[in-house]
Amino acid sequence: MNKLSPANLFVVLLGIFDACALSVKLSGQLMKQHGVHGHAWCCKFLDPLSISFSTTANWFLVLICLERFISVCYPLKKRYLFTKKRSFIIAAVLIGLMFTLIMTSLGVTRTFNKKKCFTNASFRWYFENVWLYLNVALHFFLPFILIIFLTSFIIHGLRKSREHRMSLVRKSNGSISRAKVLQDGGGAGKKSRSLSTPITPVTPTALHNQRMLDDTARLERTITLMLIAASIFFLVSALPMSLYYLLRGFRDNQEVTIETARWVLYQQIAYVCVDSSHAINFFLYFFTAKRFRVQLIRTVTGRARCCERRISPRRRSGNSSNIDQAYSGPDSKMATFNLTSSSQSNPSSRKISTTCLPQVSR
Repeated sequence: MNKLSPANLFVVLLGIFDACALSVKLSGQLMKQHGVHGHAWCCKFLDPLSISFSTTANWFLVLICLERFISVCYPLKKRYLFTKKRSFIIAAVLIGLMFTLIMTSLGVTRTFNKKKCFTNASFRWYFENVWLYLNVALHFFLPFILIIFLTSFIIHGLRKSREHRMSLVRKSNGSISRAKVLQDGGGAGKKSRSLSTPITPVTPTALHNQRMLDDTARLERTITLMLIAASIFFLVSALPMSLYYLLRGFRDNQEVTIETARWVLYQQIAYVCVDSSHAINFFLYFFTAKRFRVQLIRTVTGRARCCERRISPRRRSGNSSNIDQAYSGPDSKMATFNLTSSSQSNPSSRKISTTCLPQVSR
């Protein structure tokens, strides 16, 4: 639980609510086919619950976009804007608000008879003039607009950061080449002075910290790629339903015409697209993130623990080889002496390396 970042928390909750939305909708469709849809608990509980799960999943996707936007465009503000405690509070407030609003509205206004669910006459004005607009805004329009803007800003921020990183690489390469030219152009005295300057040894803690930072950056890029893929697919799948409500309106037309039948067919296709957005997210994560694929295969095949045991000796051997490479040179004996003396004189160095390193990974 300590390694669960805000982005990982929102991704996990998005997957949970996607699965819950699909399960409840599938249960409702099976009950409709078997003629069980007229019961009170189906009208007052099952239908509102499916809408609540779907709407909450869409808003978790918005939260992931917002977190990625702050991470990419304002990385220094992310640490105090999206803390673990605030992320848990935001998730709890979102779940409670959506559940209370939707379950209260539909649970009170909807009733049933022997054939189907319908709106109670005393709440018909609220259902037709308030709830229909509020439901469509919460479920489609507001997430659609926010995801468009946030995804555009994320892509723009990634391009700017890549250009900035490339410019820094060019500057560092230019400074290194100029230093080499100056060093080659100096005399023998300058060469002897440059060789006699002590080289700062690379400690094992610094190597491990750098590796942890690289792993964190790789994880951030993976989550960003997963987010962009899921956001684009959500926009494509929600667009038909948004166009339907913009062009057709919110009230059902009772006229039996060919045009009405075409719009009903279009509405059913739009519903299929909306429901598919919950099912396709898993496959988007699977194909866009290599780490997600590896962890899923290990979990399904039951090889997670044995693979971790096999990887840990390799990492230790890799650490030792990197340290040997870092200390191989004219000052290798002095570096080895410094390491052994520091470890013997300070027995708490191992404790520091194990307790402080997870803080770096955050």
